[in-house]
Amino acid sequence: MKGSMFSSLVYITNGLHRDNRKEKDFKHLLSDFKLNPKANNAVFKVNFKKPLNAKKEYYQKLIFNETEKTVVSFVKEFPENATVPENKYSFTILLNKFDKYLNDIANYINNRAITADFNIDDNYIINYLKVSVIRLYAELQEQYGQFSEDSKFTILEIAEKYFNDTTFDINQIEKANTKKTVTKKEPRVTAKPKTSFGYKSKDTSTLLTVLKQLNLKIDLLDNRSTVEQFQELLLSKDFTVVDFQIYLQCETTQFSYVVKKLKPFFNSFNPTSIERSGKFRTKTDTSLRANNLHKNKVHNPKEKEEIDKIIQQLQ
Repeated sequence: MKGSMFSSLVYITNGLHRDNRKEKDFKHLLSDFKLNPKANNAVFKVNFKKPLNAKKEYYQKLIFNETEKTVVSFVKEFPENATVPENKYSFTILLNKFDKYLNDIANYINNRAITADFNIDDNYIINYLKVSVIRLYAELQEQYGQFSEDSKFTILEIAEKYFNDTTFDINQIEKANTKKTVTKKEPRVTAKPKTSFGYKSKDTSTLLTVLKQLNLKIDLLDNRSTVEQFQELLLSKDFTVVDFQIYLQCETTQFSYVVKKLKPFFNSFNPTSIERSGKFRTKTDTSLRANNLHKNKVHNPKEKEEIDKIIQQLQ
């Protein structure tokens, strides 16, 4: 398979489901298979059900090799002589890559109706792939999270964020016993949960214009909230002291998409911080939870093109 193992296995036209080789073929491949050593800078390790046939074992070893190789590459991506901006850039590039892998795997699981029935080869392999990439995301955060201003996710939160999996078995990914070799981290105090969304631009007038246009186009807010209040909340340095709620009128799929499109213009505007603020109410007058936004994440909500056009004004 071409390209990254994490992408090629779930490729829509040439993925795992196209591999029709027989058991004897996989036994032959395993006969001279070389397993990589575990990365000596690893923080986590994967505990997963032992593969019980040659196909499962072959792909399990392929994924293991690719995962360990990726963890080893962190040392090269974050050299000791790199500046903080360079490390921040490297972190963002890797996080975006893992974000894409996880979204691709989630789409494949949904489209191919992958389940937790490990008796089926493809189910076993894709679930092992899922756990391995969640581990990579966790490794990057654990080792180099100081180079990001965004909140860190726990392993369970990563599973919920990308797979809507609230029952993920966290024992599948645990801290490794081996010593890790990591670049020296900058001294820092224990991070406190952010209490602001962190609008990046000093030009707040454009944000107000965008919010007004969104309100007109998709009925963003109901009559208990104003656009000015919404802007005030987004710009607040501490949303815990804001004494009003934002009542949404639009569909949750639309608001989830709006959050996704606005996210690059804030340091911390995402489903987790929205839930933490406790300031958003849905059409049904219930508190808006991160899980609501994750479950209602769609690529083509109503008025998508108009939403895109309006938010582009912030660029």
